[in-house]
Amino acid sequence: MNQQKVLKKLSELVAIRSISTDKKYHKQILEAAGFIKKELINIGFQVNMFEQNNCPPLIIARYRSKNTSKNKKTIGVYAHYDIQPEDPIDKWQTPPFQVTVQGNRIYGRGTADDKGHLIQSIVAAEELVKNNSLTNDIVFLFEGEEESESLDFETLIKKHRRLLNDVDVFYILDSGMKDKGIPQIFYGLRGIAAFELSVRVGSADLHSGVYGNKVLNPVSVVSELISKIKDEKGKIGIPGFYDKMRERKNKEKELLSEYVLSNDRERKIAGVFELVGDHLSSKLYPSFDVNGIEGGYTGRGFKTVIPSEVIVKFSFRLVEDQKADEIKKSVTAFIESNLPKGVRYELKFLGGADPFFTDYDNLYVKRTKEILTQVFGHKTLLNRSGGSIPASEILQRIFNKPIIITGFTLPDENIHAPNENIDIDMFFQGIEALKRIFCQ
Repeated sequence: MNQQKVLKKLSELVAIRSISTDKKYHKQILEAAGFIKKELINIGFQVNMFEQNNCPPLIIARYRSKNTSKNKKTIGVYAHYDIQPEDPIDKWQTPPFQVTVQGNRIYGRGTADDKGHLIQSIVAAEELVKNNSLTNDIVFLFEGEEESESLDFETLIKKHRRLLNDVDVFYILDSGMKDKGIPQIFYGLRGIAAFELSVRVGSADLHSGVYGNKVLNPVSVVSELISKIKDEKGKIGIPGFYDKMRERKNKEKELLSEYVLSNDRERKIAGVFELVGDHLSSKLYPSFDVNGIEGGYTGRGFKTVIPSEVIVKFSFRLVEDQKADEIKKSVTAFIESNLPKGVRYELKFLGGADPFFTDYDNLYVKRTKEILTQVFGHKTLLNRSGGSIPASEILQRIFNKPIIITGFTLPDENIHAPNENIDIDMFFQGIEALKRIFCQ
């Protein structure tokens, strides 16, 4: 394998600012999709690109192996080519859209989430085709709006499901390793329900000396609302929120405690002063978080105003058997009944995904564990993630086929943050692992 050629492919894709959360980058989204299509056609894939309502294209590409054995399988592989914005730009130590190798790390936005996995998949297939050693059919499923809650993914998959009906197993390459050299397979993910709330008390900011105590302050209104949604112990106060949450069994807690990062290690990775929950709290239980607040004056100096409007973005992480649509209804009713008179508000549902849970005792999981253990030299762990990958639950529900979530990123690679990076050893070992997976 020519590592420089592989890094060149990654560099070309990372250089494209394919941000799906902002429509002004739609041209770059199309550019990234075009780059991927060209790479796949050069290998010999049959490539289809589908979209609706000007959404980022969904790429479905197939390579038919020359193997005529009755045991030949069709391996489905999912990754996404859209990325998060690079903000805050001043925190980056290298140019975010230029691959930079420093020491044992490859820096650049999307290297870990998820362009690295996408390039690994393409290179693994290319190597096998070149050596005439691909024994199974490969179907790539590359999405361009995963970072926007996969709003069009389900509709497009249902519309073109004939292209995927024969897939025997889906690999979701959008997760990572427990630590360097310690592979893992995820059998569960939390779901998500995301919202934006704007609260207005008037048409313009007011002088706090003249109007303090006379009018509502939207910052205070939103702060009080947030404190009602989640109390100081972390319990969510929305009526019925926990009603459908599945009871947790000790067997699963023991499984997830097989290999736990120390508090000091995890604190260092997160860059926080204190951990307030244990290793199970972000995997087995739902959570609520404020993702951003905008309102009032935060510039230099002092400006004594009562802001006219505040915007807050927040999200809930869900566990089985909670449903995003049901949580949406509960949240809508709760906010309507807990905002005071005298405010005008608008609540937007930004998207959601149901939790994902799959059987981890099937033959594909067992074989994949063996392959990863052989390549990395460490027992493959079974784990759950607190994050969400909408495609996992959607593909499982539509096709009822085994879903295997794995990947080759490390916990300290700054996903969604400045200085995103990947470990160069894990990157190239990951390609070797995929070559074996594609030929199982």
